Amino acid sequence: MLKTLMLNPLARAFRCAALCSVALGAGCANLERSRDWSDEHVSGEVLAQQVCSTCHGVTGQSVNSLFPKLAGQQKAYIQGQLEAIRGRDRNSERTRQFMWGPARFLTNAQIEQIATYFSSQPEMRAELGSAEANERGKTLYYQGLPSAGVESCASCHGNAAEGDDVVPRLAGQHPAYLESRARIAMTRNVARLSDADIASISAYVASIGAGGVPPARLAPSGEALARLADGPDPVPPSVFDANGDAQNCRYSVWTYGWYCGSFFDAIVYHLKRQ
Repeated sequence: MLKTLMLNPLARAFRCAALCSVALGAGCANLERSRDWSDEHVSGEVLAQQVCSTCHGVTGQSVNSLFPKLAGQQKAYIQGQLEAIRGRDRNSERTRQFMWGPARFLTNAQIEQIATYFSSQPEMRAELGSAEANERGKTLYYQGLPSAGVESCASCHGNAAEGDDVVPRLAGQHPAYLESRARIAMTRNVARLSDADIASISAYVASIGAGGVPPARLAPSGEALARLADGPDPVPPSVFDANGDAQNCRYSVWTYGWYCGSFFDAIVYHLKRQ
């Protein structure tokens, strides 16, 4: 009898510890509050709210220009970029640093759910006074720079820089991020623009939308285009010949866009402009 009485408290303590362990385990496995990228059972929406939000904001309205705003971004674009990051086809320094690690675990379903979540948020907006609505950037966006063979940004990204399907929304994005990304993903166009021109376009596009200026309803006049042509000449990289024609250009997933000249030169060109 004495032995039984002595064991009972120990047994009760063991059972209590076991129950507590189970309860704590259940709490850690809460799929509605999980931060576990490697768990395929955690929904993409939960990952967006619990993990992605650390850098991109709960609603995708990030405050740091290192991290792009995702609010109201085109769903197909987000989905495609996450797939490219998971497959390591998107290969910029910042992508490697911040996204390669967690993205490798994402399932197709989680990627689709993350894209759905952020694309359904209110459209990204520029902070008042953070981006300058300048005429040069506006003219370049809607007309391009024909004298240098630069097509208009609006021809792909839309009159309000809203994007379409796999073409990303630009309106309201961080100007610094737009500059950086343009040099990586839009090599053929921006290579013939000066740094000042790229900055002007980025500032104008960032200013469009809620909290900023309304988009242009009509393209600039011929006179405005003529004034633009009299501006400073763009400084193309050395891979262009004396006539301004690109030499030996090709597309590569490793540089995430078009590059001209040697592959090594292309890597250096992109890394310097992260």
